[in-house]
Amino acid sequence: MSLDLRNLLIAQVPADFADWLDFVAIGALLAYVWQVDPFVFALLAVSLGLPYLIVGPFAGVAVDRAQINRVLVISNIGRAVMTAALFFAPSWQVLLLFILLRSAVDSFFTPAKQAAIQALSDKDSRMRANGLSHAINQASKIAAPALGGALLIWLTPQAIFLVNAIVSVIAAGLFFRLPVIARAQTNADAKMSMMDEVKLGLVTVRGSMVLRPALAMMGAGYFAMFFYDTLIAPLTRALGFSQTILGLSLAAVGAGGVLGALALGAAKPTKRPFLLVAIGSGVGAVLVIALGVFELARLGVTVWIYTGIFGALGLCSAMTVVPYRTVIQNHVAPGQIGRVTALSEAINTVALLTAPFIGAAIASVLSFGAAFVAGGIVMLFVARRAYQLRRLY
Repeated sequence: MSLDLRNLLIAQVPADFADWLDFVAIGALLAYVWQVDPFVFALLAVSLGLPYLIVGPFAGVAVDRAQINRVLVISNIGRAVMTAALFFAPSWQVLLLFILLRSAVDSFFTPAKQAAIQALSDKDSRMRANGLSHAINQASKIAAPALGGALLIWLTPQAIFLVNAIVSVIAAGLFFRLPVIARAQTNADAKMSMMDEVKLGLVTVRGSMVLRPALAMMGAGYFAMFFYDTLIAPLTRALGFSQTILGLSLAAVGAGGVLGALALGAAKPTKRPFLLVAIGSGVGAVLVIALGVFELARLGVTVWIYTGIFGALGLCSAMTVVPYRTVIQNHVAPGQIGRVTALSEAINTVALLTAPFIGAAIASVLSFGAAFVAGGIVMLFVARRAYQLRRLY
């Protein structure tokens, strides 16, 4: 691993940490201070996700046009400014507006990060680089909310927003210290409008025998996950477990994701990334269906088996996410990596904004377990398709 790539991943630590440090503070402010209606939390999810669908594709084009380092620095400074603005929000309406704007700024970061990883690695080392990047992301999802929750003992939710803004400034400083990240010249026409370049990204994906199924399967995989993800808490309660076990189960998912990503980062380069996706999706499907069957059949399950399943699901998730990102970087020209990455994020956001409502509808009509079974079935289709493509790349 080159020194520049190592420094990029080091800078990613506070950047990813900032995504989750104030997550608990936002929830505490809405639920305990302002005591908002539950519908506001649905609007919170929209504020967090919608910009990646609307702004994201244009942000990806901007990444392809701009110098990568500049985007990495500016996106983190912008996130710091919008996070600090949360401190001054007088109501939940203004808070959600600032969160919406922060997500819009943040939609530039992931395409720039993926472009940087592509530029600083070669085909044989990208699986490792993406594995380490994913491990940092998953570890942040565990540590940052836990620290944010602990800080609420001494600080108000608004004060945590300021702390998190400082974390984003630190990330911007680390990215600023990176040398200029060079990449191959783009063949984009400077006279093209941003909308035309977004369309060009779509054409690139549609015309590729590798990218088209990769992005479709990634979206389907996220759709399957969001089918049941928001129902983990009620499933845990239905199976007779306490809130503590819920926390352990969620932590197990993150820990499994970290271990899986680190394992992929340490493994030898593979020429069969779709086979990894097939295995991860297939095993994950069986585990998710098993969770649903436990509830549907009123079967008893021990705490260790229950939390162990979630840990294995985190590992399976890493076996799908990391290969997908590697495939995209290896099959997209440097001048289009930003817009294709943003397109994949937009597809995943569509899953985030639709699948939970479908899963909730199934759960209300049938049961929580039925939603898990349905999500597992979707994952089986993804596994089957990935296995069919195992020799494609």
